[in-house]
Amino acid sequence: MQIDSIHIVLLSVIALFFLLSLFLFSKLKGKNKWADKRINKIALNFKKEKLYLDKEIKRQNYLISEYKQKGSFVSENNSHASLNINQQNPEFIKLQKNIAENAVSESEKQKFSDKNKKLWELSLAIHKEKEKIDEIKNEIEHRHNEVTKSINYAQRIQKALLPSEDVFKQCPYEYFVLWKPRDIVSGDFYWLKQFEELTIVVVADCTGHGVPGAFMSVLGISFLNDILSKGNTLKANEVLEKMRMLVKSSLHQNAGRKVKASDGMDMAICIINNKTLELDFAGANNPLYIIRNNELTTLKATRSPIGSHPFEKPFESQDFTLQKDDQLYMFSDGFIDQFGGQRGRKFLKKNFQRLLLHITKEQLPMEEEKEILSIAMKEWQGNKYKQIDDILILGLRI
Repeated sequence: MQIDSIHIVLLSVIALFFLLSLFLFSKLKGKNKWADKRINKIALNFKKEKLYLDKEIKRQNYLISEYKQKGSFVSENNSHASLNINQQNPEFIKLQKNIAENAVSESEKQKFSDKNKKLWELSLAIHKEKEKIDEIKNEIEHRHNEVTKSINYAQRIQKALLPSEDVFKQCPYEYFVLWKPRDIVSGDFYWLKQFEELTIVVVADCTGHGVPGAFMSVLGISFLNDILSKGNTLKANEVLEKMRMLVKSSLHQNAGRKVKASDGMDMAICIINNKTLELDFAGANNPLYIIRNNELTTLKATRSPIGSHPFEKPFESQDFTLQKDDQLYMFSDGFIDQFGGQRGRKFLKKNFQRLLLHITKEQLPMEEEKEILSIAMKEWQGNKYKQIDDILILGLRI
């Protein structure tokens, strides 16, 4: 079996850049905290010293001005007499005493000079520290931009791997796809293939999101292409079993290694016979909703993921006879688990079911249903809550 090695290598490089960017940002964050504390301490000392000097200068200026007004007044007619009178004035004597006691000595002048020098040195230290922080910040912003460009290119690759509009045009059913990655690339993916009388649709939710999730999605798409490349007549549960085997093998989960139980993906697969409208469904943790005459039927999934799990269960297929105007909904858990509303709670499964029943009443075009779901999620999140996971909903109308 061949996996698209070029895509995997590209995403590997992108992941390394992404992790490096996160590391550098964490270093910058720590450096900024240290610098902020140091600058705040320096600025506080600077402020205290400046207040002290301003106060001392004002006091000395006041004493000097008082001395000039009362001690240096000389009459034009009798300067000597005027001076004697002032010298005998008790207020003048008190002022002279204050001036003598508070006169700035040479040591005090030196003290002021030292303080000014210290303030200047502190000011230079702040300036140098700011230059250093700006340099680090600019370097990390440059690297971040480079990583973002790489991830944007990875998004182009991922979109190229997903079914194109031309592929969906071959599908005999009206459809919509609401695909909203939490980050630039997504761990949720969808897959569609047309084989003569069969339409096969898959929706999957890989472990994680962003770059790690995108890695798993590349594996999932590659494995599906390999399993169903020749239109093999497999049951839905057999496809999931083969997927589990390939995922475990690729992640080395069969060699007795310790791996996380969640490594892998959840998946739902529908195989529809376009002539008889017989549906063969199987799910790995992901169910299928079918709405007919404003009633919702749930085809439950096997409670086991695709990948290693301490309590693995065999996947089971379910048969269901579809009718015209039946609506099928396959989805990941991103919509249901999103926090929002006035109380900041999850949207939940029951609210999602009510929303689907509400929008199917009007028999709107599927693209309008997609728009209503998108608006409902925006209103649920508001401006307070960010998207916490990738969101994927695929709808079909028979």
